Amino acid sequence: MQADPSAPVYFILHIPKTAGQTIQQHLADHCAPGASWGPHQAPRLQALSGPRYDPGSFPEASRIRAVFGHNLSRSLEKYFLEREIRRVVLLRDPIGLHLSLYNHRMMLHLAKGLGTYSFGLHLRALRCDFIAHRLLARWLGIPWPVLMAMTDQQKYAALNRALSQFWFVGSYTDCDRLVAAISRDLGLPAAARRRNTAAEWEKRVTWQPLKAAELPPATHEAILADNPLDLALWESWHTAGFNPARVRPRPLESPRRSFFLAHEIVRPIFTGVCRYQRDWVPRLHAGRAGGAGGPKILRAERAQEARKWKLAARHYREVLLDMPNAPEIWVQYGHALKESGNVAEAETAYRNSIELEPSSADAHLQLGHALKIQGRIDEAVGAYFRSLALDPAPRHPRDELIALGWTTERIEQQLRDTRVQRVSS
Repeated sequence: MQADPSAPVYFILHIPKTAGQTIQQHLADHCAPGASWGPHQAPRLQALSGPRYDPGSFPEASRIRAVFGHNLSRSLEKYFLEREIRRVVLLRDPIGLHLSLYNHRMMLHLAKGLGTYSFGLHLRALRCDFIAHRLLARWLGIPWPVLMAMTDQQKYAALNRALSQFWFVGSYTDCDRLVAAISRDLGLPAAARRRNTAAEWEKRVTWQPLKAAELPPATHEAILADNPLDLALWESWHTAGFNPARVRPRPLESPRRSFFLAHEIVRPIFTGVCRYQRDWVPRLHAGRAGGAGGPKILRAERAQEARKWKLAARHYREVLLDMPNAPEIWVQYGHALKESGNVAEAETAYRNSIELEPSSADAHLQLGHALKIQGRIDEAVGAYFRSLALDPAPRHPRDELIALGWTTERIEQQLRDTRVQRVSS
């Protein structure tokens, strides 16, 4: 895929739990270097002048064909004034969104040795109309003080105007259809491997996912009542597909007055309770048990923080007996082994992590370090390139390659050659 400053550029907004990781990783795996990009950090949304990004993080605009991520703002379109902008977003119904968010967060917490909390607490701690306010604040760049003063009707009208100008608006279940359409234009494989799925996470931790059928009718009704904007967006837009301009949004029923402001005033209290149950309850249990029956991962982390590497390795080994499918723990175990001098064992730990999560750029980077220490430079170079291909933003793989004698030009050419080989195979 050659740079073409006249070609369309795709702006793919990633709403959490709408198959965004599958799309992003497909682009990262198969696009040429510099052809896809996503901001890793959110812009400064509170600035009255609108979202602001670090200009140093933005690559050469003429080479970009796809921009993606959680943190996209339409302010980035100013870098593509002479090009067609194809805006893309996938949506999800409020009940499905909240259940998926809750199950994902709880499994993520468990994978890190943290605590869990109830679905009811999750609902109280999360911003109401999660999707609508994410689009209003991040994509449209409306500052929070202004959002606090806007009515639901004003927010809904702004969102409908914005979505009518998108190239594709659909359901998260449209992921395959969307990937195929974008891939035809960009010359990529038509199908993408599923990423960050519930099935993947269920292999790592013991967690019984909460399902819609298990929720009481009153909870269903409360979710819909507290998220009328998200419900209206879903019902109006999830079948729009490639024809958003033809959508006639349904009227917003029973607009609320001051609900958002009241919810935001009390929400930090519940957010704090969530953090307490997530971070501190496991520590308190560990303290009462004298360390014998508490979460083993906390002991491993404390030993790691104290740079007691052999002790940390022993504790992480105990954690892995209970959590053998947690790639993050294998990486930490590898760190402890490497620092304690067991580099060959650290290599095995990093490879175990990669086997569980092949798309982890950090695991490939760490594997490269272990290989380099052992003097296996060619293999280390391969690991660094794989890390760079998976996530081109961090500078560490490039710095390592340059330290091993590679020039920037050779690195870019090697990445291009690798991508071509992957597509042709």
